[in-house]
Order: sequence, then structure tokens, then C-alpha cells
Amino acid sequence: MALDSTEEEQFEDLKKWFKENGTSLLAGVVVVLAVMFGVRKWQDSQSVTMGEASDMYQQISEMSVANIGKSVSDDELLAAQNLYSQLKGQYTSSVYTRFAALVMAKLHAEKGELDQAAAELQWMLDNQSIGFMKKADPELFLIARQRLARIRLAQGNAQAALALVRGVDAGTFVNTFSETEGDALLQMGDKEAAKAAYQKALAASSDGNPALLKLKLQDLGVSSADDAQ
Repeated sequence: MALDSTEEEQFEDLKKWFKENGTSLLAGVVVVLAVMFGVRKWQDSQSVTMGEASDMYQQISEMSVANIGKSVSDDELLAAQNLYSQLKGQYTSSVYTRFAALVMAKLHAEKGELDQAAAELQWMLDNQSIGFMKKADPELFLIARQRLARIRLAQGNAQAALALVRGVDAGTFVNTFSETEGDALLQMGDKEAAKAAYQKALAASSDGNPALLKLKLQDLGVSSADDAQ
């Protein structure tokens, strides 16, 4: 079918435009496709990585669960440590590595290896990023902070324990943070400040039976009637 003069002019303009811009248009399409392919490959890779890291963490966690109420054997701890070293080396940015660090700290603490337990918890606090512009749930690091404070107390370093639990938004952990603060202050000889911290912990307790806190307050001369004041 013959084109009229207007259609022919438009067709020529179109051919001219493609001649002038076809290369850049093709390049743009190639770039878009490459980006889409790259994102898809990255997502697939992340999925595999998460699965592998999760499996390794699960194996470490099972060792802890299998030894509830007792410390792991030296062989079990060595096996857990080998898995953890592999996990930490290959998947440093994974949240599962942070979970595993918590478990390893627990295993070390149960065997009285407080320096090693503290090192794992400190590593968590120093490495809260789990990827580009991403952080894990803040509660995970509050747990690490609280446990590290308890270890510092066990090591006789009340000042370090106090620094860990003060000046931090403890969220739902106000009761445990305040109790640890009280323990640190008591270890430092400041009974009045310890009493105030215990009372804050008692007021924030949600279990309805904070017997240990009440005993600590009674040891400081606070009667049951004064507990909540």
C-alpha cells in the first residue's frame, strides 16, 4: 500500500531517529536487561546463602539444646566451634552468624570460659550490620548487651557491666537491665543506688512473681510494703 506524503515524511523521520538513536537505545535495553539479570542472580544467591547459614546455625543450636542443664563436652564444644568458625568466615554478614555467636557465648559461659563468651558477645555488638544498610532486630543486640554485662559482673568488673546497661533504650528489657544495674551498683558498694535500680526493675517486671528482686531488696532493708515505692 502506497504512503501519502505525510505518512512518508513520518516514516523517514522514524528511520532517521532510529539511525541516530538506535545504538544508544539498544545499549539502554542491554543495560536494563543486565541489571534485571544481576538482581535476579543476586536474589538467588542470597537465598542459597541464607539457607546454608541457617543450616549451620541450626546444627550449633541443636548442640546447645541437647545439653540443657549441663555444659557441653569438650568434643561437642570443639565441633560447635569448628562449625561456627566456618559460618563466621563464609557468612560474616548473615543474621544467623549473630544467632550463632549468642549460642557460642552461652556454651563457653557454661564451661566457665568467660573470656571467650565475652569475646563473642562483644563481636556481636561491634558488628551489628548484616549487609548493605541493614541491621538485625535491635532486641538481638540488647540480649547480647545484657548477657555481656552479666559476664562482666561474674568477672568482677562492675564498672564495665554498668556501662553496658546504662544510657541505652532497653525497650522491653527494662526490668533485666535495671536488675543488672542494681547488681553492678551493689558490687561497687553503692547500696542506695542499687536499691533504686532494683525498685525500677520490680516496677517493670511483668511475670507477676519477681521473687528474686524482692529478696535482693529485703537484703537492703526494704520491706515488702516498700517494694513498689
